[in-house]
Formats: sequence, structure tokens, C-alpha cells
Amino acid sequence: MTDSIAGNGARPLRLARVYSGRDDTGRPIVDRPAIDTELREALLTYLESAPIVLAARSFAVDEFIPAERDVPMNYRTDGAWIWSGSVSHYLRKHGLSPEPELVLHILDRNFHLGEVDDTTKDLAVSLITGG
Repeated sequence: MTDSIAGNGARPLRLARVYSGRDDTGRPIVDRPAIDTELREALLTYLESAPIVLAARSFAVDEFIPAERDVPMNYRTDGAWIWSGSVSHYLRKHGLSPEPELVLHILDRNFHLGEVDDTTKDLAVSLITGG
């Protein structure tokens, strides 16, 4: 799957990665700077307030605690980035920071979510589904 597609005004939509990568056994690799509590709460508010563009009614397995199935299966966008519900879930539950470029983007926006038009939402779904 590609990680971008043209969005608002031909700006590319970027799909946020949940982890830094995976090891040889498929386990998530986490190599990101820690986020302080105040920034964490502001990021969570932003991430969880963006419009949902695709959602399932079930939950996925938490890759850090496989016995728990509590990871939201949804995708949100702010018109520039797309992220899965696991991004905010792992930040809230495990303190795993979103990828640094997404954090910088949110800081550059001063945590302000603008309107996301229907065309951009459709483009986001197309990127997510590979359509």
C-alpha cells in the first residue's frame, strides 16, 4: 500500500504508521521519543476528535497485550494525515508516541482541526482500502 495520495488542493494525504517497524518475529518495534503528559493529552484530544472516515464495529487485538481485544478498528483524517484508531489507543494505553512527523504536523496546526471536505474523506478511504 502506498502511504500518500493527493488530497485537499493536491496536497498528499499521508498514512501514519502505528509502529517504527517489526522485528523478524513480527513483533512491533518501538523507536520513538517519549511524550510528556501534557502533550500526550493534547495529542489524544486532536487524534480522537478528527472525523472518522472508515470504521468497523469490532475491536482488534492489542499487540502489546494479546489477551486483550480493545483496539478500535477505525480511521480518522484531518485532511492532511490519516491514522488508525490504534495510534491513539497505543498512545493512551501504552504511551507509544505517534510517528514524529505526525506529531510535528499537529504542533504546526496548533492542535486545530479544520473542516475536512467529502472529497478528501473519499480520498482517505481510497488510500486506506487500496482503491
